[in-house]
Amino acid sequence: RLLQPHICGIVPINVQARSVLVNPGKNAFSLFLSAGDNVTKVFHNYYQSFSYEDLILPEDIKKRGVQDIPEYLCRDDILSHWKIILEYVGEMVNVSYPSDEDVAQDQELQNFFKDVVDFGFRGFENGAGFPRVVSEREKLTEYLTAVIVNISVFHAAVNFQTFTSYTFMPSVPCCMTLPPPQQDSEITMDLILKTLPVVEVTFFAMNISHLLGQYSPIERFYLEDHGENKLGIIGENMTVAPSQVACILRMSEKMRELKEKIDSRNKGRYLKYDVLSPVNTPITTQS
Repeated sequence: RLLQPHICGIVPINVQARSVLVNPGKNAFSLFLSAGDNVTKVFHNYYQSFSYEDLILPEDIKKRGVQDIPEYLCRDDILSHWKIILEYVGEMVNVSYPSDEDVAQDQELQNFFKDVVDFGFRGFENGAGFPRVVSEREKLTEYLTAVIVNISVFHAAVNFQTFTSYTFMPSVPCCMTLPPPQQDSEITMDLILKTLPVVEVTFFAMNISHLLGQYSPIERFYLEDHGENKLGIIGENMTVAPSQVACILRMSEKMRELKEKIDSRNKGRYLKYDVLSPVNTPITTQS
């Protein structure tokens, strides 16, 4: 019931992505990306070092050494979401499990963790670090928070800025028509222009990125926005107990406070950053 609103769109969108975006020889990326026909190899190389710890975003930020960079607004907003959702999940876990012993004795829950390792990360060394057993409420809260934040907040941070990046092709070229230069002294404006993709490919890449960066028409967000016809998380859940509903309401109020903080921060800015405002952050991955 806790995860349902956050994972409801995952399976269909991933099935579609496998058949259209990353299917070897038949994927859309191969039309304009240099590595388009080798996307699966790119993924394989990345997942050689992937682990459960990468999903614990506050620790991942420290590991990458970016915790003290000033004006890193994406990081700041991700951490704000993490804190709010961690508190929300902790409250929901405590409602269902009064003690650590209750977590350890829930066999269905323990089977879930085992299945994630055995089937979700089959072939990974040590199951990519995912725990096979979770017997404490604190660890259960961390696990569920990592799942929710990564498929909603982190996905939004990456996905809904693609068009902004690809609009200016020299910033993020989708492919190169010449090999990368070996020496800085070889770089000239003429070489750069000859290396960048042709206009037709650039236009195609921009269109794809614009399409991928659109919200789904059935999207729900952490906070509603009636002016933009955006529905919030309220009403999109399977909670039935009054204590569970109270947890959601408290989270929504904290999200409203975060929105006000982001709105205030953006006042007077030439470039506003509101990608992770709760009214712009979907609760799941639909697009």
